Amino acid sequence: MGGYRRKVVLVDDEKAVVESMSRIVDWESEGFELSATCLNGFKALDAIRRFQPDIVITDIRMPVMDGIELIKRTREFDSQVTFIILSGYGEFELAKRAMKEGVREFLLKPCGEEEILEALKNSCEKYEMSDREGSGEDGEEIGQSQDFVDVIINYVETHYFEECLNLKWIARELVFLNEDYIGRRFHQKTGSRFTTYLNEVRIRKVKEYIRTHSDAGNEQIASAVGFGNNPKYFEKVFKKYTGCTPKEYRGKEKQTK
Repeated sequence: MGGYRRKVVLVDDEKAVVESMSRIVDWESEGFELSATCLNGFKALDAIRRFQPDIVITDIRMPVMDGIELIKRTREFDSQVTFIILSGYGEFELAKRAMKEGVREFLLKPCGEEEILEALKNSCEKYEMSDREGSGEDGEEIGQSQDFVDVIINYVETHYFEECLNLKWIARELVFLNEDYIGRRFHQKTGSRFTTYLNEVRIRKVKEYIRTHSDAGNEQIASAVGFGNNPKYFEKVFKKYTGCTPKEYRGKEKQTK
């Protein structure tokens, strides 16, 4: 593979893991350069300063300086490098902290060539997407780097009843990305603005709720599906999306039965 090769630094305090990952990937033929392998965070910092890698693959749990601390210290002098986290089962809290530092790619140990290459590919797509945005290109297709949109969709499907659910909350608490950026990518992938999508999901849930709670009032329904203590706003949104009031819809459902 010709052209520019993305530089990679690999960090893990287990020598066997470093050696295995170094061998398992044919780095050059896949378009990468394995610039350095390090057995601790301090050596990794030196290697990052020296080689200025595009991507750092690092274990999240290491003695003295763990992966989170490595990310924070690296950000002090290089805000562009992309991190891929290596983690084991049960390290969810550490992984959540890594997400707050902007990490989006995770590898569960032990990992094979396919998983490593997928994470590297996703990281490269982020660089390419940034390059397109920096040059003013919109980029019509969204690759796997936009998986955070799927995370949002899944969250909405299972947490639609949370009144606080909005794009600002999602940006701050769920995917830790810029709110405007999330909104643009969500619209590009789904064809809907986030608020529209959320309302459509909630109205669908309202219909399901009415079928199983035929005597429920608007206040009860509004609270159950995320409109909070605001039945009038709920009625307004319901009519906008269905063309009828909740009462009229209940009547139609009873006639159908």
